[in-house]
Amino acid sequence: MSIQNPNFYRLLLLIDQDYAEQTRAQRCRCGGVLHSARYPRKPRGISHDARCHCDFRYSFCCADCRCRTTPFSVRFLGRRVYTAAIMIVVSATRASAGTAVAMRQLDALGVPRSTIARWQHWWTTGFVGTPFWSLGRAAFVPPVEIAQVPASLLERFATTQPAEPLPCLLRWLSPLTSGSAVSILREGR
Repeated sequence: MSIQNPNFYRLLLLIDQDYAEQTRAQRCRCGGVLHSARYPRKPRGISHDARCHCDFRYSFCCADCRCRTTPFSVRFLGRRVYTAAIMIVVSATRASAGTAVAMRQLDALGVPRSTIARWQHWWTTGFVGTPFWSLGRAAFVPPVEIAQVPASLLERFATTQPAEPLPCLLRWLSPLTSGSAVSILREGR
């Protein structure tokens, strides 16, 4: 499925809805009820038809302590203005020196080269320096080639999940998408 296909983003929205329902059911750390506090997003690089599936991010606010809780997401990778799928596919294609046709398709997304360079730097330094990667890399035998991340990760998921490698990789990366989840990882819960 293409990263410009609205149905792809509809699928990702359904996954995010599931994460949001799970988060709300767990309640706040203080035991309070979580109320919807989703916020708008204006993602770049996706078609107008797909944008309606990515125009907000799920989030919750506790009725008692007023703390914000943000569930995992497969649509967004942190606060970046491009969707996670765009960030992965563009970075992977650039890192693996894709075909001329693939490069032209990526150029049509309008992602500046400086942004792509920043993403590639993050993948090979910031991402591989996270506690998430320190724990998660053990799942890959033989080890993932760090210099080719995220292309090497996408290849691994294409081998194990040939029907839908990108959504599977996005699910695997989803703990990185929530500040609430990152603090839980740091605390060891």
